[in-house]
Amino acid sequence: MATALAAPFLRNYSTRKHILPKYEDGLPKYKLKQALEYMNVHLSENLSLATLADELQISQYHFCRLFKQSTGTTPHAYLIQQRVEKSKQLLKQGEGTMNDIAIACGFANPSHFAKHFRRYTGISPKQFRMM
Repeated sequence: MATALAAPFLRNYSTRKHILPKYEDGLPKYKLKQALEYMNVHLSENLSLATLADELQISQYHFCRLFKQSTGTTPHAYLIQQRVEKSKQLLKQGEGTMNDIAIACGFANPSHFAKHFRRYTGISPKQFRMM
């Protein structure tokens, strides 16, 4: 109780200001690298936030916050972006159907693939393939 009563006096009337450091750097570099590598290796799988957080041995909420601080994007948005990049490579090779490419890149179905592809590139996968 004495600490609770003394804290406001120290905070308001102390001549020395105590500044608490803010941790704004996000994930440590080795953990960020571990997360990005795991996501890239398991790109075609159905990854959950729980799986990624367990891989780094931190809570889901903490992982999501720190990942966004580190990369500027959420884990889900990063994963979709990487899947679209992989699909671009497969489309340039010209092999496989749209369904095959969608499944290989981890999308649920071709329409899910087309929706996200169009959002990130501005054109449909078919138009991209013909370029």
